[in-house]
Amino acid sequence: QPTCDGYLMYKGDDQATAKGDNAEIYTLGGRIAGTPAERWQYSAEAAYQWGRRNDATFTTSRDIAAYGANAKLTYLFKDARNNQLSLVGEYLSGDKRSSGKDEMFDVLWGRTPRISEVWAVALGQETGRNAQYNNLFRLGASWSMAPTKSTTVSATYNALFALEENPTRAAATNKLFSRDSSFRGHLLQLVVKHKFTKQLSGLLLAEYCPMGGYYTHTDDMTFLRAELTTTF
Repeated sequence: QPTCDGYLMYKGDDQATAKGDNAEIYTLGGRIAGTPAERWQYSAEAAYQWGRRNDATFTTSRDIAAYGANAKLTYLFKDARNNQLSLVGEYLSGDKRSSGKDEMFDVLWGRTPRISEVWAVALGQETGRNAQYNNLFRLGASWSMAPTKSTTVSATYNALFALEENPTRAAATNKLFSRDSSFRGHLLQLVVKHKFTKQLSGLLLAEYCPMGGYYTHTDDMTFLRAELTTTF
């Protein structure tokens, strides 16, 4: 049987810096997840936001009307290496400048680089806050396996798009954005995790991100992180 969850959240913002907001945001959403067959898993979530928000971009507060959704479908090979293949999709609305409303989806307390370390910074150029994901549509696939009992490897590809060609919060004079394309770029990501002992584990993260025509400079972004973690 599928698992269904619903939620209603309230978030109040008081402006503390020049880039802060004054806002009252209500989010109503639901999630469903299940295993329709022996080797298949799925999940889907959607949310609607309303309320009022005023930030440094606009002189008056506006009504919020924003949407967010994501879905994931996974096939489990159930073999000796625990191979898994997943397809993912995500939709986070961006602001339509001429509508009179604020359509920017707020990820609330979820500002973590969950999609990508380097794209979390790139999207921060639009909102002034790293990992404030919105104005985003992505489609991707990932594969993971465990070559040993102590090691996991995963590889991910995502195609990233902007729902609105005008960046959500960037000033009109900002020259980083072309404003004539909706393609943000590609994301290729490799993650290797290894547990050396009960107390010591390691992680290697590599990202390669060719930028698309949404930006004026279509450079390649790269990111590499290696870390050791000790637990007591």
